[in-house]
Amino acid sequence: MWLAIMTFFALGYEHAIVNMFVIPAGIMFGAKITITDWWLWNEIPVLLGNIVGGMIFTGFALYFTARKKSDVS
Repeated sequence: MWLAIMTFFALGYEHAIVNMFVIPAGIMFGAKITITDWWLWNEIPVLLGNIVGGMIFTGFALYFTARKKSDVS
């Protein structure tokens, strides 16, 4: 898991799952951040952004491009 997550992180992608790995690892190595600060100022906004972005850019895009056209007589 380290290789896959660190590769995703190294590419610069902001994703809730990467942050669930990288930030606690930083906290274990002595970063000056609390669990509350991490959740309030990073994890919740990123998670909401991932949900909204996934719905709009993936879900709606697939819906509008792959739906069947209705027969108009």
